[in-house]
Amino acid sequence: MILALGSFDGFHRGHQLLLQGARKRAAEKKTPWGVLTFSCHPQSVLQGHPYPLLFLEKERQLLAAYWGIPRFLVIPFDRALAELSPEGFLDYLDRRFSPTGLVVGENFRFGKGRGGTPEILRRLCDARHWSLDVIPSLYWQDRPISSSQIRESVRSGRLEEAAACLGHPFLVQGTVTRGDQRGRELGFPTANLALKPEKIVPDRGVYGACVWAEGAWWTGALNVGFNPTFDGIRGLRFEVHLLGASLDLYGKPLWVFPLRKVREELRFPDRGSLIRQMEKDVETIRRWKAQKDSYACFWETLHGLLTSPSEPLAGQPPFPDSPAAIPEGETSPGRDCLPRGVGRCGPENR
Repeated sequence: MILALGSFDGFHRGHQLLLQGARKRAAEKKTPWGVLTFSCHPQSVLQGHPYPLLFLEKERQLLAAYWGIPRFLVIPFDRALAELSPEGFLDYLDRRFSPTGLVVGENFRFGKGRGGTPEILRRLCDARHWSLDVIPSLYWQDRPISSSQIRESVRSGRLEEAAACLGHPFLVQGTVTRGDQRGRELGFPTANLALKPEKIVPDRGVYGACVWAEGAWWTGALNVGFNPTFDGIRGLRFEVHLLGASLDLYGKPLWVFPLRKVREELRFPDRGSLIRQMEKDVETIRRWKAQKDSYACFWETLHGLLTSPSEPLAGQPPFPDSPAAIPEGETSPGRDCLPRGVGRCGPENR
C-alpha cells in the first residue's frame, strides 16, 4: 500500500498534490493507497497544550470522503510515538501497515526531535525497498500554502483567501445547544453551536454562510462574537440564522460553511438599531446567494456524502473510492470548484 503521510490539518491544495502523488504511484504499482495521519495534532504533544486546529476529526473525515481518499488511517500521536527515532518510526509503520511506498511534502519531519528529514527518509525507504515521493510545496500569491497560513486567514475573517488555499470552503461542525432565545425575541432565531476550544473560528463579526441542516442546504447569516449590545454575555457565541427556515434543531448536528464577511461586530445603542442592522445583513446575504455558484460541485458532492445510507463518518477505514476523486492533473475535483466568490445555496436554489 502507498501511504500519503502527514498531519493533514487542513486538506489544503498542497495536501491535494500529495493525494495525487499517492494515487498515481499506487496505480503504477497496482496497489491500494491511503492517507496516514494522527488523531492528536503532533504539536499538541510536543508543546504540551492543545493546538489550534482548522478541522476536527469528524470534519477531516468528511473532507477525506470528498477528496476521494479510499483509506483514511488515523493513529494516536502520543509521547511514545514522538520519542521514536526516524528508523524506529518506519519500523512502526512497517509492523502496522506494511506499506510499499510513502508520499510526503518537502517540509515533512518525523522522529524524535523532528530529526528525520526527506533525505533521511529516502535512505530508510531505499533500505526497505519502498518508493518515496517528495512533493514540492504549492504556492499562492508567492507564499507556500500551509495550514498555519490558512489558520491566520480564518482567524482574520479572510474566508475567501482561506478557501482559495484550501480548494474548498472552510467549515465548522457542531451540535446545536439551547441559548438565551434572544435571537428569536428579535425576530431572527439562531442555532447556537457548541464548539471545542481548539477549533479555529473566524474573527468576530457577521458572515454569509451555507448550512447543512435536516438533510438540506440553507443560506445562513452567521454571527461570531460576544453580543456586545447586551450586558452579561460571557463567552464567544457561534450562532447562525437560517433564512426561510423553521426548524427545531436543538441537540442536532449542523455543518456550517462561512463564505464571506459582511461586517465587523458592533455595539448598538438599542434593540431597534440592532434589528434594523440585522435586516440589512440578511438582505445583503440574500443577494449574495443569487450570484453564480462557484462551489456548485462541492455542495452537490457533500449532499451525496451527508445523505448516503453508508454513513461516511462511521469508521476506519470509512471511505470507498469516491466520485469526487481528484482527476489527473487537477488539484481539486474540478476547476469550477475553486472559489471565485460567494455562490448560491439553500434548498430553493438546488
